[in-house]
Amino acid sequence: MSEFREEEMLACLEQTPPDLTPILAPLTVLFEDDPDTAESHAKLIRLTLVEQKAHAELVRFFMVLSDWYSTDREWRNTVQRELERAFEGDPLQKMFLDLSGMDSPRLKAKEALRRLKLLSELTQGDYVYMKNFGFGTVQEVRHDDRKVKVDFETRPGHELGLGFAAEKLERISEEHLYARKHLDPESLDAMVKENPGEVVRVALRSFGPTAAPQLQKLLVPAILPDAKWKTFWANARKDLKKDTLVVLPSKRSEPIELLEQEKSYDDSWFRDLADLKNMEMILSVIEEYLEAESTVSLDDTARGIVVDRLRFVTIGAEGSHDDLMVRAWLIAERLDITPGEIELTPFLLRVRSPEGLLATVQSLSASLAKAFLAALSSADAETASEVLLKVLPDLEYSALNEGIQLLVDQGLEDNVATALRPVWNQWTAEVDVMFWLSQNPKKITEWNYGGTPDLVARVLKVINRDYAGNRLRVRNQLREVFRKPAWLKEVLGSMDERQRRALTQGVKDSTAWEQLDKASVLGQIVKIDPSVQDIVSGKAEEQEQAAPVQARVSSLRSFRVKEAQLQKIIEKDIPENSREIAVARSYGDLRENFEYKAAKDTQKLLMGRRAELEVQLREVKPTDFSEFVADTAGIATSVTLRDASGAELTYHIGGEWDSDIDRSILSNASGMAKSLQGAKAGDQVSVPSEGGTQEVSIVSVQPLASEILDWLSSEDDETP
Repeated sequence: MSEFREEEMLACLEQTPPDLTPILAPLTVLFEDDPDTAESHAKLIRLTLVEQKAHAELVRFFMVLSDWYSTDREWRNTVQRELERAFEGDPLQKMFLDLSGMDSPRLKAKEALRRLKLLSELTQGDYVYMKNFGFGTVQEVRHDDRKVKVDFETRPGHELGLGFAAEKLERISEEHLYARKHLDPESLDAMVKENPGEVVRVALRSFGPTAAPQLQKLLVPAILPDAKWKTFWANARKDLKKDTLVVLPSKRSEPIELLEQEKSYDDSWFRDLADLKNMEMILSVIEEYLEAESTVSLDDTARGIVVDRLRFVTIGAEGSHDDLMVRAWLIAERLDITPGEIELTPFLLRVRSPEGLLATVQSLSASLAKAFLAALSSADAETASEVLLKVLPDLEYSALNEGIQLLVDQGLEDNVATALRPVWNQWTAEVDVMFWLSQNPKKITEWNYGGTPDLVARVLKVINRDYAGNRLRVRNQLREVFRKPAWLKEVLGSMDERQRRALTQGVKDSTAWEQLDKASVLGQIVKIDPSVQDIVSGKAEEQEQAAPVQARVSSLRSFRVKEAQLQKIIEKDIPENSREIAVARSYGDLRENFEYKAAKDTQKLLMGRRAELEVQLREVKPTDFSEFVADTAGIATSVTLRDASGAELTYHIGGEWDSDIDRSILSNASGMAKSLQGAKAGDQVSVPSEGGTQEVSIVSVQPLASEILDWLSSEDDETP
């Protein structure tokens, strides 16, 4: 029920200047209960603010109204028309409105209003934050040429166009984390050492709810060095776990929140839980409750709600979301809820079979797999161990590691050795098994498998296989073992001359490494054992004649786009496809199952695209172009051409993935950029054209303008 009072609204409007703060929240509640009345009041408020020329409060009020009409596509046009009328006779505000992007159909009204508010308030001495450049102090705001000059810590005296500044800058207070670092670095350094939890709270007040990986990027290296992060974060978590105003999620990918008041798990909280229909959300909020409450005691009503929601999850997730089934079971175990109460019995029977256990474990994160296997063993140790030993050779690395540890703790290490022996003897062990053995090499001799040379021979074979997904990552980790000098020295020391030469030849012939990485490994082998130099240098003459490889680079903007595409494939597309495969598999006969075949085809495409992006991100490096010079046309230059008709065109050459037609930005791999490569002012060059090629003259070659560099360093708002 809204507490809005009309007389309070009138009193707020009579102030000079008007202050709507007391009525904004009640008016929003009124809009939810009685939209017509709320809209009538809102119209009166807008007319009054326009009449009083209270432009700042008008913009602020429109930002509140933008939440009311977030799904109304015409709302932005309404805002623009009303602000244009309000700003008549105020050319400065009119200029700010033009720069805000309010007329862009791609921009939401609230974002355009945020930009307008920033431009209206921005002044000399303001502290600002920009994602790419960090903390800065405004030195000058020039309305005549629409520029703002900012002393960023990384770029003193950097000038930005006002429109670009409105898009990218954020005004911050002295309490902001980065402002504290600038104004009082000694105190912040002391806080990092003595009170890491408070540093995180300051960061959350500065940046809002933030997931742990993003928090690390914000703090390292700006606030503390990377080498101290693990210790800092461990100490911070201990402190934050005790703070009832901090919400630490169970998943690293979910944001950490700082509450204004302590969350209470009262009757109202359980009523809200009863209304939830999203399976993931249901489990997350119950897990949050279990984490927050040191002792759990549910009355009959609360227990009934939890049982009902868990049953809702298990019925909906059965056969398609094993991870949700596992989480529901772990919650039930904690609350002494029997499997029969929430329809878990069929699932628990299935995971006690080798096929069911393997399929389920492979769908879980490392931490969830560990908890699941422990719970399964606790419920029925003998059956769980028997089934686990059968699937051990097929498990992916994280589950394999947890499974072996669990079995060893139960005194079944000999059984583990027996379970893995067949794939070792037949040279059919998966990359996960070989990586585990490479991390535990003493087991080779303890289990009578052979010696280190036998391990290395099998590793060389397995890393040449093609993999995708988690196994590709494990293969890459296994490959990196060879780049550790201490490991190589120990391995070579355990071999005779024939074995050392076989290892060297195996590395040289391997397809697992790129050429430069392979050369690095071979170089380390030769350094340890110079006698194998003749194997390594067999094609030395050809290598000396090979042309040097040009560095492959792309802008920070384009690199982030590729990273976001890869992240989406890993975190969203592949898990969704895995669920589709599981659902399709439940339909029956796979030979006649179209949905299953289609989902598997999609899986191949996703894995292929993922591998392609991982290779691209490994081979192409991000750059801010500061290392490039503009002596001749090429990367990081703006080239102006004049054709036979006298018309002039300017192209801005970026990195390999950079291209934007509207801004005339070209990839250095494009045909035009390659034609211009190395040209100087005054040169005649043949370039591609619609009719084939044409001769043009080079008018000038200059470094990229700051506006282009800013764009190439900025975030892509449409990144997936």
